[in-house]
Amino acid sequence: MLTAPLFNADDLRRWRSCERRFWLARHRLQRGDPGPAPAPPPELDVALRASFPHADTLAAPQTPSQWLQAMRHTLDCLDSDAPLPEGWAILGACLTSEDRAQARIDVLSAGPHGLRVFKVRQATAGDESDIDTVALWTHVAARCGFAVQGAGLLLVDTDFIYPGHGCYAGLFREVDLRPVLGSRPVAQWLDAMRHCAHGAEPAATPGPHCHQGEGCEFAASCKACPPPPVHRQDPASLDILGREAASAWRALGHRDVLSLRPDDIESPRQRRAVRAVQQGAPVIEPAVAELARHWPHPHHCLRFDTIGMAVPVWSGTRPYQTLPFQWSCAREEADGRWSDHHFLAAGQGSDPRRAFAETLLQVLGTQGAVLAYNAGFERNRLRELAQWFDDFAPALDALQPRIVDLFQVAREHYYHPAMAGSWSLRAIARAVAPGVNMDVTLDPALGAKVGRTAQSVYALMEKPGQTLPVRHACREALQAHGRRETEVLRELVGVMES
Repeated sequence: MLTAPLFNADDLRRWRSCERRFWLARHRLQRGDPGPAPAPPPELDVALRASFPHADTLAAPQTPSQWLQAMRHTLDCLDSDAPLPEGWAILGACLTSEDRAQARIDVLSAGPHGLRVFKVRQATAGDESDIDTVALWTHVAARCGFAVQGAGLLLVDTDFIYPGHGCYAGLFREVDLRPVLGSRPVAQWLDAMRHCAHGAEPAATPGPHCHQGEGCEFAASCKACPPPPVHRQDPASLDILGREAASAWRALGHRDVLSLRPDDIESPRQRRAVRAVQQGAPVIEPAVAELARHWPHPHHCLRFDTIGMAVPVWSGTRPYQTLPFQWSCAREEADGRWSDHHFLAAGQGSDPRRAFAETLLQVLGTQGAVLAYNAGFERNRLRELAQWFDDFAPALDALQPRIVDLFQVAREHYYHPAMAGSWSLRAIARAVAPGVNMDVTLDPALGAKVGRTAQSVYALMEKPGQTLPVRHACREALQAHGRRETEVLRELVGVMES
């Protein structure tokens, strides 16, 4: 039975997107390179055990022999005559059907009239591949002779408020998929997959799936695969003026902004962008210097970093609630001296919000302009901090009138061709600080796979059981990221003051 890898949910996902991807993955697996099965995040296991306190957790099998052991354990649990307590389940149940399909089920629990099968998502909604997976799992369980009473998804309920002490009961809400499973002909799919796996390499079926999510692992060697979309806009594209304006100018026969006459453009912002592109140099309105001179010292270039966790770890918070964990501030005195200030959550699961607010108030004091980019974000975080901490509320509320939104000032007075129609902080960095790397980077030698955002690095740092070297590297990377962001704000302020 195990001379060749069986069909699982990953096979089905690949086959449904592209037969060539499925075929290549199958042949790689048959050469003995299955790759390690991903382990669920520790916090997810804790949350599931709150809903299923009598759960039996099976580790992800890494070898065929381990799969046999896990399957026998699953069958032993299901064949037991002992009464099942409320809250019983198998997390990671392993089953294999006679038509060469296997299922490692996230949650297999018992109802009054049969088994209940659930796929867990650390998300608020599922997708089509989730339905396919649950359909496969249900098919395998039924082929093994079990009555399946229910099948669905366990999704994060954003109304859940974490009370602390590991009490996660109620974090997940059930979504019943039984009404739509009938549209998934799993038996026919498996038969088609068998024919595909034993046939010649099929042609690729290129499409958006080639680069969605983590992308196809064979995209680099696929001649039919379209190149990944390039998100950076052509600086001379009409699209830098906005969708409606670009459509109107194209209707008049224009291909880019180089053919436009600035005097024919009504919007001052669009006219400024066209002038900048045509002259190949930034345009800044003289009025902005006078505006900047009225910003009282000391100047505080301020930037917040936040995270929204699917499984909250701080009491009183909800899933995906926007929570601050780092602030960075570059402070300029009246004599032109700059100093850098910084706060980063201590980690180890402790709630950093009070220390965040207290240290921030110490640095910002009661005088001077607070210069932030797209400052509505910082304003909202300050309001939330004031709601959480009554003793800090007056001082936090007093910061609001001091905030200057550099985003609004830039939109009304500035444009650089390197921005290519974007007003994100990254676009501003390309304009005023082109040598600054806005990604958060870690040394590859650490072996830590992580995205390029502050949120992903902070999550890696806070991962339970994380090693001290990785934690230290994450802290250094986050602090350097904060300094780079405030450096961009400093450069932008300098452009406005000149």
